[in-house]
Amino acid sequence: MYSAAKSVYLTDLNPVTMNNMKYNIDLNSNHYKEQHSENTNTMLPWVERVKAMSIDWGDESTWPDEKIDYVLGSDLIYQKSIVPLLKNVVNGLLKTDGSFLYVCPEEGARDGLIEFIAAMSREGFKCVTQDLAPPLFRSNPLSNGDDEEAFLHFHELPVTDYRLYEFRRC
Repeated sequence: MYSAAKSVYLTDLNPVTMNNMKYNIDLNSNHYKEQHSENTNTMLPWVERVKAMSIDWGDESTWPDEKIDYVLGSDLIYQKSIVPLLKNVVNGLLKTDGSFLYVCPEEGARDGLIEFIAAMSREGFKCVTQDLAPPLFRSNPLSNGDDEEAFLHFHELPVTDYRLYEFRRC
């Protein structure tokens, strides 16, 4: 991990996704150990800072105790009914000067994005950035480069335009 972040939380509610995140944290941590076996002291801070955490947006008792500088989200809104929950969890997790960075398909591709942007504004957030994601964001994300497998899992990816949003409190 190449940031100076005090803590990094990888979150979801789905148990299968949580197990996959934990597996990937372990996999990367073991890879790091192998690459830096001569100096294992540099590995420990990395491992201690990254946590897989099951968060239920509607249950504050599942949220981390500390406020967060940045919340990153990717394609979280599929229907309008989720907007109040997402707005509340972002508001509840962020520090006063924190930012919510969000990437999603352009308006109209998902039900609820327009309502989410309006809800964030009513909650005292300003959308300070709204950029079209670069073409690289639509490329095959698989390490093996298998385009057929990528299409199977990410069929929307190469044909969808994505937007990058940054929300900050006003």
